[in-house]
Amino acid sequence: MIVRIFSSLLFLSFSVNADFNLTQLDQYHANICQVLVNSSNSIDNYFIDANGTESSKTEAEVKTSFALETERQSEYAMRLRLRLNLPKIQKKLRLVFEDEASDDPLYDGTTLSNEHDLQNINYFLRLEYFDEIIRNYRISSGVGVRFRKSSVHPYLNLKVRYVIDESKDRSSLVTNRFRLFVDGDIENILTYNWVEHFRDDIYVLFHNVHRYESWEQDRRFVNSLSATKVLGDRQEVTLGIALNNLYNDKEIKIVYPQLYSVYRDKLYKEWVYYELNPSILWREENDYRTSIRFMVNIGTVFKTH
Repeated sequence: MIVRIFSSLLFLSFSVNADFNLTQLDQYHANICQVLVNSSNSIDNYFIDANGTESSKTEAEVKTSFALETERQSEYAMRLRLRLNLPKIQKKLRLVFEDEASDDPLYDGTTLSNEHDLQNINYFLRLEYFDEIIRNYRISSGVGVRFRKSSVHPYLNLKVRYVIDESKDRSSLVTNRFRLFVDGDIENILTYNWVEHFRDDIYVLFHNVHRYESWEQDRRFVNSLSATKVLGDRQEVTLGIALNNLYNDKEIKIVYPQLYSVYRDKLYKEWVYYELNPSILWREENDYRTSIRFMVNIGTVFKTH
């Protein structure tokens, strides 16, 4: 079922940039949205044989990226994500399928995978339950598998989300995701975000992420500060600075500092968008020489309510 869904998503993602009849494109998009709903309902009905009228909320996204950078070869990547809600089984239960890039809160868009064969990418499939225990405190837990071809690694997943401060102009949020794999490996990702709104259309984001993986010698943390101006409906521009670091018991290493900007706008209706992302980096692998990078992202979104 999942293969069928993503085959359709990939076809539509490429069709957006081809000489394709837009009426057919709209119809194809509507058909895929219906496939998502039918898939969610099929899973629901398999476990719960009941006549329900509640509609499923589903979401999927395909994002394709291309990048050019001085002192590096051209790069390419594709990201996949799918969420199916299961209201008959449990209103707060959902099935999540995504590739390793979409699953990673520290996804590094400055180094694309160049992997054209989707079979060579790690994927995550999990069933999770989410609920707001008390005000501003949300928890999700579940079980899943990380797989690549014939390699399968089951894991337990626990994610806690806590809103520290929330007002009209300011908010701060802490998120912690913990995973325990069946072979004993542990992953823990701690995220802190602080947002300040200066006007309805201007805000500043201070973003911090720390990751620990028991199988890696180094730990990674990323800090960024950005300012965003909302220009219109689904249209915005962002300017920011970021610092990507590794550390262990002996040393701290700056992988690269970065100055970046992102322009985002609709490409077609409400469900196809593009992002233009020029940046300047000083990579440790290049002895911190200046490099110029330009990346283009094209995304196709599918939502049903």
